[in-house]
Order: sequence, then structure tokens, then C-alpha cells
Amino acid sequence: MDDEHSMDRPFVQNNEWRSEEPDEPQKRRRWLIVVVSVVVVIAAIGVALYIAASHYQPLSQKLDGGYGTQIETLNGTLAANRIVGAVGSSRVVWTEPSGSFLVEVVFTINNLQRFPVTIEKVTPPAIPSGTSNVHVYFDTKPKGEGTYGLKGGPAFTPTTLASGGQLELAVHWDQQCVPTSADSGTSTYTQLPVEYSFMSFHHTVSVPIQSLIIAPRATC
Repeated sequence: MDDEHSMDRPFVQNNEWRSEEPDEPQKRRRWLIVVVSVVVVIAAIGVALYIAASHYQPLSQKLDGGYGTQIETLNGTLAANRIVGAVGSSRVVWTEPSGSFLVEVVFTINNLQRFPVTIEKVTPPAIPSGTSNVHVYFDTKPKGEGTYGLKGGPAFTPTTLASGGQLELAVHWDQQCVPTSADSGTSTYTQLPVEYSFMSFHHTVSVPIQSLIIAPRATC
């Protein structure tokens, strides 16, 4: 009986020692799987955020706010113009003054999404004859009390546009008269390029303006 018991004890102890041996490698493998899974999830979230930020476009493509356009000679005289279209949908058609002339546009940028963006730059539309002497101004007075109108107010500097916010700007540029002999006809411009930034990504999107319609003159 004693011999039988003495043979059993080392067998049981040996079994316990062998069953404990693989526990540590198994634990390490489980932790490694958990760590790798967490890293993969974080990387996937990072990639998704990167893609979303690189394509974030919150600026409205509809007219909502203050708008206006006009053309002046360089001595400040309003250019010749005429009204076309039915009441309620009428538009102003401007006739190019001779030589160089000044174009003034007031428009509003609207942020429709939940995150703020920085408005970095506004440029004139792509005009075949080219533009020069471009200036951009804030149009809204401090505390939103009234506007400066087409002449604009303080010179524009990059500014943050909050979620649901509006930013009214005035843009001026000089343009050269092109006679009808060298022009294909009346030109209509309905958008301005606006550059904005979000999380270090820079984007340019066309924002709507009141239609700027310019008819060429016979001679310049």
C-alpha cells in the first residue's frame, strides 16, 4: 500500500508541473492579440479621420446672406447697365467701360457643418482678360451692426468661421475692357474661389455670388 502511494505522489506532482508550464506563453499570446487588435482599431480610426478631414467641405453652395455686384470706371463713375428678365428674377447686365475698370462684389460665406474652419483667401473668378489689383475686405461692421456695403471695411485677414456662422466679404479687382471684335459675347460669373483650412488641410471651393453679368462694348 505504501509503495502504491509513493508511486502515485510523484505522478500527481509531475502532472501539476506540466499543466502550469504553458500558462505564461498562452497569456503572452492573448495579450499580444489584444494589443495588436487595439493598434489596428486606432489605426483604422486615424485613417478614417484623416480621410474625413482631407475631404471636409462645410461651406454652403446656396445664396444666404448679403450679396451685390457693381462695376465702376476707375474715376468712380458707375458703368452703364440695364435690367433684364421678369420681376422677381431680374438681373443687371453691366456694359464694360473703356480701358480698365473696377469690379466690386459683396458675398456671404456660410459654414453649415459642426466644425469651424479658417477662411484663408478669396480670389476673383477665372476671367479671360485677367484681373489685377485684387483687394478683399471685411464687410460686416463690429458686433454685426450693419455693413460697409460694396466698398468694404477693414482689409481681410484669415479668420475663423464657426459652425453655423456667416462671413460677409467685399472683393474688388481691376479688369481690362475687351471689345466685341475680340469677345465671344456676354460673360456671366456666379461663383468665387474661396480657400479654407481645416486641421492643417487646405481646400479651395467655389462659393456662390449674385450673378455678375458683363457685356462687351464695341470699342475700348
